[in-house]
Amino acid sequence: MKRLALSLVLLAQPALADPEGYDHMMNYGPGMMFGPVLWLIVLGLVVAGIVWFVRRMDGHAPVGKAPGALAELDMRFARGEIDAEDYAARKKLLAS
Repeated sequence: MKRLALSLVLLAQPALADPEGYDHMMNYGPGMMFGPVLWLIVLGLVVAGIVWFVRRMDGHAPVGKAPGALAELDMRFARGEIDAEDYAARKKLLAS
């Protein structure tokens, strides 16, 4: 019984320490309305940062950044899909 009474007293201390009561939070005016909005913005920025970090660590190219035609031609030549003559002709065509 003493444990229950002690725990109730300890839980009630913040309420007992406030002589004005709990309604003092309502006296801050319309600025209190923007607190939750600010937290939503902060939460959105944290989530966006995590998504950016995960994509960056993934090692893939960012969305919308496709490799150029010359880079793709170089890769095809390196893989052996096209021969040297075809590579030179296509590279000359892309350069002009």
